[in-house]
Amino acid sequence: MSMLWYYRHDHQITGPIPLHAIERYLILGRLGLDDEVSEDKTSWQTIRDCPAFAATCRLILEGDEARLVAARRFADERNQARRASLQDQPEEHRRSDRRGDEPPELSELRSHRADLFEPHKEKSWMGYILIACLIGLVTLAIVFYQPVNPIKISLTRH
Repeated sequence: MSMLWYYRHDHQITGPIPLHAIERYLILGRLGLDDEVSEDKTSWQTIRDCPAFAATCRLILEGDEARLVAARRFADERNQARRASLQDQPEEHRRSDRRGDEPPELSELRSHRADLFEPHKEKSWMGYILIACLIGLVTLAIVFYQPVNPIKISLTRH
């Protein structure tokens, strides 16, 4: 049995990915039992009919909601510690966790911190003046350039 699989979901093929990733997607509901998997992208079968995913399919089809919720909690890649701590809190406390308007003192503190730690972008007028002088010198050299007439030297005597 191959360790890497392809899956076809909504007419889009994704992979190769490991078998456990497809099992995790199944548990989280990102893939359905009727989506197709393949080891070689040539022969496809539904996840429901594939023996490699039999245990995961059994978990989903059994209807044991407590085991499925525990499996989803384990498979979810988001911050598990934060999610676990939020489950013990009442709903209104979780809703108030969202950031609201800041007091003016905090906003002023943030702006002072930004002024202190962000580099200042002062315009250097000396650089602009130097570039303008160089351009002027090049322009003068082009305008007033007159080639020097070369001295003719011949090897024969007259």
